[in-house]
Amino acid sequence: MTDSKEYIKKRYAKALEKAQEKNTSCCDSSEPAPKQEESACCSNKPILLPKKQEIVIPSFGSTSDLAKKANLEEGDVVVDFGSGPGHDLLSVAKLVGKKGKAIGIDFTPEMIEHATDLAKKMSLDNVEVKQGDIANVPLEDNIADVVISNCVINLSANKYDVFKEAFRILKLGGRLVDSDIIAAQELPESLRKDKDAWCGCIGGALTQEGYVEAIKKAGFSDITVDIESERTGKINWEGNDYLIHSGIIRATKPE
Repeated sequence: MTDSKEYIKKRYAKALEKAQEKNTSCCDSSEPAPKQEESACCSNKPILLPKKQEIVIPSFGSTSDLAKKANLEEGDVVVDFGSGPGHDLLSVAKLVGKKGKAIGIDFTPEMIEHATDLAKKMSLDNVEVKQGDIANVPLEDNIADVVISNCVINLSANKYDVFKEAFRILKLGGRLVDSDIIAAQELPESLRKDKDAWCGCIGGALTQEGYVEAIKKAGFSDITVDIESERTGKINWEGNDYLIHSGIIRATKPE
C-alpha cells in the first residue's frame, strides 16, 4: 500500500472525536470497505477518576485488558506502541506502580494530548507519551522490560521494521506482547490496497505464519500465538468470505 500514514492519522483523530462525543470505548471511526460480521472493538468499562468522576477511555484495540494479559510486574518499564488515547497505557501505569514507567508512542497529536491529560487527571506520574513512528521509535536501546501493542502494528506497511525497533529498545530477556488481527489465509491484493480496509485493521493483517516470520527475523525467540476464539469474525470482500481472528503474539529477546 502506498503512503497511508497521514490518512491513518486523520482517521484516528476523527475516531477519537466521535468516541468522546458518544463516551464509548469502541472504534467508531469509519465504515471499512469489507463487511464484518463481528467487531474487533474492546469493551467499554468505565474507570473512576480520583474525584469519583466516571470516564470511558476510548480503545481501538483488538483485545481487552491487554495490560493484565501481558503479566506485568511492579517496577517494569513498559512501552506501548501506538498508545492512542491511553486505554492500555494508563492501565499499565497502575500495574507497574511508581517504581515502574509507562511510555506511550503515537504519531497522532490528538491521541497524545488525550492520554497525557488523562494521566494528569488520574495522578499517574509514571506516564510519558512521546510523538513518534513505531517503525522509528524515539527511545534509546535496551530500556524496556516489555513492549506491548494493541491492534496497531497491523497498520504499519513494514512490520519487520516495527518488530526490529521493539527488539532494539528491549532489555535482554525483555518481552514483546502484541495483540493484533490475524488473517486465517492470505488476503487478496485488492483488499490489502484498500485504504479504508487498512485503517479498519483488516487490510494490513498478516497470517499467523507471516507474523511469526517477521518477528523471528527481527531476532526474537520463544514466539507463541494465542488465537482468541471469542474474537473471531468473517469479512466479505468482492463476494468472498475471509476469516479473521484477534490473537496475542508473545516473544522474547534472548539473553
